[in-house]
Amino acid sequence: MLRTVLSVTLLGLVVAAAPVVRAGDKALSTEGFIAKVIDCNVSEKDLAEKAVKNAQSQDVRKYAQRLVDDHVKMNRQALDMAKDLKIGVVTGTSADHKKALADLLTKSGKDFDRAFVRHMVKGHEDAIKMFESQSKNATRQDVRAFATQALPTLREHLEQARKLDTMLNK
Repeated sequence: MLRTVLSVTLLGLVVAAAPVVRAGDKALSTEGFIAKVIDCNVSEKDLAEKAVKNAQSQDVRKYAQRLVDDHVKMNRQALDMAKDLKIGVVTGTSADHKKALADLLTKSGKDFDRAFVRHMVKGHEDAIKMFESQSKNATRQDVRAFATQALPTLREHLEQARKLDTMLNK
């Protein structure tokens, strides 16, 4: 089981003097990026665990299990980086991600599969933008390396989700 790092509000992570990298329209400090990565990994893992159990399609269940495995691994790396940077992070699920999980759990059968896959497409599109920005612009080499190393996996997740989305919506 993943060990939690001291919980601190996300607002406490954004330090005015911290290096800032733009991700989309939002500026992220190194600390903010790591906190967002951890939040997204926890959410992806939680949603994927539900899909492993609830998805109707065997292909969706298989994809969901890969997400669980990959995001647990990525989260360990992010938690280690947070520890090295001496920053505290919230390891619970954010309000947005709790809402996504609650919405998903109102669905069943093919509707569940479609909603899960659509959420994975959108989530991975957003994550790739954020990681690409960090891989090019982060001021810390270790953060750039982490973002760069994660991108191929995130791109594979997105490609698989898009294929599943096409398959489920025929």
